[in-house]
Amino acid sequence: MSEKKKSYLTGKEIRAIAKENAKIIKRLEAYKNRKAEEAEFLTQMHDDANILEIDDLHTFFFTEQGVVKAVNGVSYSVPKNAVVGVVGESGCGKSVTSMSVMRLIQGPAGQIVDGSIRFKSHEYKRDAKGEPVKDENGNYEMEDKVYDIAKMPISEIHRIRGKQVAMIFQEPMTSLNPVFTIGQQLDEVTFIHTPGATKEMAKAKSEEMLRLVGIIPENVYNAFPHELSGGMRQRVMIAMALAAEPRLIIADEPTTALDVTIQAQILDLLQDIKNKIDGSILLITHDLGVIAEMADFVVVMYAGKVIEQGTVYEIFQNPMHPYTVGLQKSKPTMTLDDGVELYNIPGNVPNPINMPDHCYFKERCAKCTAKCSGEYPGMIQVSPTHYVACHLYNEEDSNNG
Repeated sequence: MSEKKKSYLTGKEIRAIAKENAKIIKRLEAYKNRKAEEAEFLTQMHDDANILEIDDLHTFFFTEQGVVKAVNGVSYSVPKNAVVGVVGESGCGKSVTSMSVMRLIQGPAGQIVDGSIRFKSHEYKRDAKGEPVKDENGNYEMEDKVYDIAKMPISEIHRIRGKQVAMIFQEPMTSLNPVFTIGQQLDEVTFIHTPGATKEMAKAKSEEMLRLVGIIPENVYNAFPHELSGGMRQRVMIAMALAAEPRLIIADEPTTALDVTIQAQILDLLQDIKNKIDGSILLITHDLGVIAEMADFVVVMYAGKVIEQGTVYEIFQNPMHPYTVGLQKSKPTMTLDDGVELYNIPGNVPNPINMPDHCYFKERCAKCTAKCSGEYPGMIQVSPTHYVACHLYNEEDSNNG
């Protein structure tokens, strides 16, 4: 009788893991909190048409059970004036990727281990003392810079967070401070990111943003978060994200707390804002219907990796990865016959601590072949904009169209 595979760790193994984790965390924390010259984290975009380029990003969580590879080699880009939708099951790494862009990964356990996050910033030109520079007409001068966010010291991240890149979080109640009024929290955005802002200017901007998201300022400006409904709080969070007119808006399930009619209004609002500020949106959602309506490009993630990406037309009209096909079949439709069960992708996502060397979807895939037990499949280009990581396709197939 063969010995069963051990499903627990001994005290000695846990101590060894903790010792190794502590060594790695110490090094990464020191790098994150270092003092660095700007030249160390300035870079160039690989494609000038993009505003954000995530390249081979690895974000891990160091636990006493082992290393959770939440984001394990993710690469995708967000073009200027485009909406990129990121879809996948819960736990696939969508939100951790976006939190890495914002540098909000909870340390010391969570760390960006490797990779690049290149962002094209349009910011105030500053003198040697760090003060904004004005031109002959008294207007603030602006300049373009490209930062590698993954290499920026945490003390420098204020250059982009909030002003250049803003995030709309899933849970508005945990994002709003319960002891400050809505007006105070909205005004703070203007005070922080607008040089020379006055109290009157900040209040006017806050009221403008509240109207933009369908809220009457007189009813909400002096209210506390607990006095608002979940939908109202989420709209306040959207107003706060838009207040500094960012170049990139990361929307992490932005319509979760809203009813269906308000959802449509908010999505239309995000589109209008994107065109007005000449910016882009990174939209994270489980709702394929929202992706089909809003996105220009789609990124499909599974178990910390990108398994397919392309234009919204390519992903919905010609899905190639079996997981992408399964996601679309799992969506309820008006044409589903009574009594017919909704399709369910069988099996479970692999343990993120001990990921296999082969394709992560192998155990759940109906089209699995012997080749799937080999190395993890590389990304294959099947069209100028369509990529898939699956052994069902190879370079010869892509070259033949």
